[in-house]
Amino acid sequence: MYRIRVLVSTATLAGMSLLVALALILVGCEEVQEVLQSGDGDGDGGGGIVTAVMSAPIVPDGDVAGAPTDIVITLDTSLDPDVTGRSLMQGKTIKVTLPHAFRPVGDVATKTIFGSEDCVPGNVLCNTGVLLQGWPQHPILPLNPPSPPGAGDLQYSVSAEGSHTIVYTANIDIVPGLAAPGPGIKQMHLLLPGFVNPVAGIYDIHVAAETGPGGALEEGTGRLAILPTTVARVSVTSAFNAGSPNTMFQTTSTESATALPYDLLLWDAEGLPLTDVTIEAVDSTTWSIVADGAEVGDVELDAPEGAEGQALVALEPSYEINAPVLGVPAGRLTAQFSTGSEAGEYGLTFHLNGGTSQRMYVTAE
Repeated sequence: MYRIRVLVSTATLAGMSLLVALALILVGCEEVQEVLQSGDGDGDGGGGIVTAVMSAPIVPDGDVAGAPTDIVITLDTSLDPDVTGRSLMQGKTIKVTLPHAFRPVGDVATKTIFGSEDCVPGNVLCNTGVLLQGWPQHPILPLNPPSPPGAGDLQYSVSAEGSHTIVYTANIDIVPGLAAPGPGIKQMHLLLPGFVNPVAGIYDIHVAAETGPGGALEEGTGRLAILPTTVARVSVTSAFNAGSPNTMFQTTSTESATALPYDLLLWDAEGLPLTDVTIEAVDSTTWSIVADGAEVGDVELDAPEGAEGQALVALEPSYEINAPVLGVPAGRLTAQFSTGSEAGEYGLTFHLNGGTSQRMYVTAE
């Protein structure tokens, strides 16, 4: 027996396309869904220092067979920004190795993003990567300032070792609070337009990081589920708020709106922008995600016992935008959450039918 939902929904295979459902059974449904649906990045999709490997939040198909490889690797540190991440001291490296089933295509060089005109957001014609601090669009910058390309001070470089290993090398001590303030290294984002994902299955992504005490080597292997086709996807972006603050973890008063609304990127099961989507209340802890009068997903709230008056509203129906970094068309839905009457932890799970989820956390004081 298996569960399609880990953080997402109680849907069974009937909620997914027949092709996707069959592939999940063939490659191990529990493993695939656990990796796919851990929308806060804290899933159990790995071992050692790696907890999860999944599609990047800026594309609908980073983990789909035949699509360019675009993935985020999450390390074994909580994504809560109050928890300190890892450091990478000068001269030390983080190496990420893909299985040889991931096929190189074309003559695509591996470069440091922001280092040249052909390796910048909006024109990523390179294999590259960035170090992340636990939420989207708030990386530790490889070059500071990042523009004009190649002019900033190098903080770390990205290069290739052999055919399938991407290497991050620190040029200075990469520590919490550097350049883009934050808790330190918690994730690695690999943008690899020069690689094509293999056939559907589960693949081991190996990480060897000199991020232990005194630069000691730490290792881990994450399980990446490659799907046979796209599924509906929801992810959060921080690109529309100045300074790209963390909207995944917020603190506010009781009976108050969060300081920042949620900007969600939406794709349908074909990988197309999901537009004209809104949110309708069902009860005090459940909302429907609705498009053209039909429910395409829902939102579930874990609230402190006795909490009343909490609310979630869409500020306007979703509309098409170009998602950050690569400019992939996506639907943008902006939603505002307000806490209820009780202090404590509120957790919201946005999920799309037959697809992925996104978990958000609010502390009410």
